[in-house]
Amino acid sequence: MDFKKALNKCMYTCSKREYCAFDVEEKLRKWEVSEADQIKIIDELIKEKYIDNNRYVSAFVNDKFVFNHWGKIKIKYHLKQKRIDEKIINKYIDSINYSDYEKTILEEIKKKKKTVTGKNEFEKTQKVARFVISKGFEPQKVFDFLQID
Repeated sequence: MDFKKALNKCMYTCSKREYCAFDVEEKLRKWEVSEADQIKIIDELIKEKYIDNNRYVSAFVNDKFVFNHWGKIKIKYHLKQKRIDEKIINKYIDSINYSDYEKTILEEIKKKKKTVTGKNEFEKTQKVARFVISKGFEPQKVFDFLQID
C-alpha cells in the first residue's frame, strides 16, 4: 500500500476510536507499508492529534476498569504490551477512584462467591481469590477483603 493511501486509511480509522502508536504500527505492518513510511505516517498522525497516548491511556484505563472490572495490575500489563510510557500509565492508573476500586473488588468477590463450589470453605475462598486476582487486582487487597467478607 502506498504512503498516501495508508495515511488516509489510518486517519479514517483513528477518527473512529482511540488508537495508540503501537496499534497503528501493527496495522501498517499488516498492510505491508514500508518501515520508513510507517514512521512518517505515525509522526503525521501524532502531529495532527489522531494519535495521543495520553488520551488513549485515559480511555483504556476507564473502559477496562468500569466495563471489564479489571484491576490495576492487568490494565498496566496490557498497556505495557503496547509500549506506552510508564509515566503515562501510572498517571491514569493513579486516577482511578480509591473507593470505587475497593467497591469493585468487593463486588467481584461477592459475585464469584455465589457461583463457586468446593469441598470446604478454604477451597471456595482460594477459588474466589484466584479469580479476582486473575482480573488484575492486587493479591494482598483481595485477601484482606476476603477476610473481612
